[in-house]
Amino acid sequence: MHRTVFLVILRVWHVRLRLNAVVWPCRNCESVNTDEASALVLVVERDPHVRDLESFFLNEAGFAVDFAEDGIAALQLARERRPAIIVTEIMVPKLDGLALCRAVKQDPELADTVVLIFSILAAHGRARDAGADAFLIKPLAEQRLVQTVRELLERRAATSPHTAPGTQPGQLR
Repeated sequence: MHRTVFLVILRVWHVRLRLNAVVWPCRNCESVNTDEASALVLVVERDPHVRDLESFFLNEAGFAVDFAEDGIAALQLARERRPAIIVTEIMVPKLDGLALCRAVKQDPELADTVVLIFSILAAHGRARDAGADAFLIKPLAEQRLVQTVRELLERRAATSPHTAPGTQPGQLR
């Protein structure tokens, strides 16, 4: 009888960098489900390792997470599931993250969905032009991702006409 022994080495990088998120004023703040315990985050990411890490970090922070591997699937899923926020990479297949953002913001049913562009590309300006609510540059940093998602959802709730009397869309409290 032969015995085979496998040695598996798992490396987990836990990156904790201080990265600045670029968050723009809310343009079209409508009421969305921003209760963190039930907020659905739709992650659009082509790299399965990054997708797994994003899922882990967001789940640990109390968010429900759903995934799409391409922009077309993400748009369809957004229409079906109505996520509170979409976190998308720019370089996803079929419909890139910027085009996805534009499509979401132009769709009357989805226009109030928060979109966070999360990419290795330095594309702050292009993300803003596409209508993104915020931009984060990779590498993945747990605290920065979770903090930015929370801030975007809190800001949306604070600027919603239903939860903040006297506050106008685009006005931060």
